[in-house]
Amino acid sequence: MSSIDPRTPVIIGVAQKTVHKGEQPGPEPLVAWDEVSRAAARDAGIPESALQSINALSLTDCMSWAYDDGIRRLAEKLGANPKMREQGKPSGTSGQTLLAKLAEKIRGGQADLALLAGGECLATVKHYLKLGQTPPWSFQNQNSHANDFDLLAHQHPDEGAAGLLDGVGAVYNFAMRDISRRAHLGIAPDVYRRQLGETLAAMTNVAASNPDAWFRTARTADFLITPREDNRWVTYPYTKHMVANIEVDISGAILIASEAKADELGVPREKRVYPWSSAYAEDPVYIAVRNNLWKADGMEIAAQAALKGAGVTMRDVSYVDIYSCFASAVNFARDALGISDWPGDKITVTGGLAYGGGPASSYMLTSIPKMVERLREDPKTFGVITGVGMMMSNHVFAVYSAKAPGPNVRPVDNARLQASVDAIPQRKIDGRYVGPATITTYTVMYDRAGAISHGAAICDLPTGDRAYVRIFDKDLLREAERTEFVGRPVTIKPGQGIGEAVRA
Repeated sequence: MSSIDPRTPVIIGVAQKTVHKGEQPGPEPLVAWDEVSRAAARDAGIPESALQSINALSLTDCMSWAYDDGIRRLAEKLGANPKMREQGKPSGTSGQTLLAKLAEKIRGGQADLALLAGGECLATVKHYLKLGQTPPWSFQNQNSHANDFDLLAHQHPDEGAAGLLDGVGAVYNFAMRDISRRAHLGIAPDVYRRQLGETLAAMTNVAASNPDAWFRTARTADFLITPREDNRWVTYPYTKHMVANIEVDISGAILIASEAKADELGVPREKRVYPWSSAYAEDPVYIAVRNNLWKADGMEIAAQAALKGAGVTMRDVSYVDIYSCFASAVNFARDALGISDWPGDKITVTGGLAYGGGPASSYMLTSIPKMVERLREDPKTFGVITGVGMMMSNHVFAVYSAKAPGPNVRPVDNARLQASVDAIPQRKIDGRYVGPATITTYTVMYDRAGAISHGAAICDLPTGDRAYVRIFDKDLLREAERTEFVGRPVTIKPGQGIGEAVRA
């Protein structure tokens, strides 16, 4: 007779499907979600027909195709009619936050068998676009995207004026954070870029051994950080091979049950992995309002809350997967967890978003399954996973183990966490300021040929406020590539939309 609380939520089955690069066209998202859901049941050692009895179903956001009702269509394919249904919003935290909600429903007795699924088929979308075709997929929403989410509505207009939302705007935001951290630590620019390359190169080693990874090739730091024709500058300090890749065909599914339901279904003990804790917090979306741009307060608070809730420290943790869309997300999370010295191959179980593959809001549907596999193999250990979303303003941390959580494990009060983040003072943004200022952080932007286009920076003003500015002086920007530009005095003069920074 098990001593585990029968309402304890437990992951019993996981699956991932990757249609590897060059094998396109793959199936449409709905078909892929159906396949991984059935594979998750088989992984649990239960018949696929058991999926018909799920009473909760969650689906991560999909960029590849706007279905009229993706959850209903997936439920129909599975022959299920779950009463509880949730469509996730766009965010790299979505996989874990949805799983945490399902776990709470199970813990509260509202459900006993739940499914979380999702994924992207953007490589296949690209395949059809190259042929001048629209993907021949089903149940299209003829009106708008199902979530109708507008990222621009969540951003400060001065960020757009600075080019921080233009095209690959996210990469500029993340790059500015890494540069702020570099300056805070007092590391020389060339040394810091080398450190980034070494971290990412170690992550490629994990991807090379992951059969589900998008790029299964180990790379050197030199290969990753050296600008060349096939590795153009994207934004300083990142080249193309240093940033996330969402043009992948990757889907995942996670099957969660109550301990009692797992017993009823006959799920083997060695298949079970338990969610111990989950913590979520949001930082301000606007970058410039944060006092310290070299860290994320919400990330630190969520990281420590997840560990405390599980009653563990990082000394107890053997496996980690850090959301790794850009190197700054990796570095900030390592700092938040107190593992800044852990190498790249110790902080991912997939290879990361750049190499394992980053199916947008569904990445954690690859990291959680891989973590489950590791913990099944090493059942006395703990694993930590992290997620990031909305320009690194959304943060989630979670602790897992094949050991069942004991009575000392406490749920995290996310509302209290958020209140503590919201209480942190913020800077004001002054988009009309002209006069002397100091560079707080910056980045250099390039065209597709690798030539400098312009720069963007956040400046500290004598008033204590902040301002977004653009930089067009090419000589100044070349200097910013070679030397530490943070702390540099400049003069802000009137510009188009926002100010322009010139030499002081």
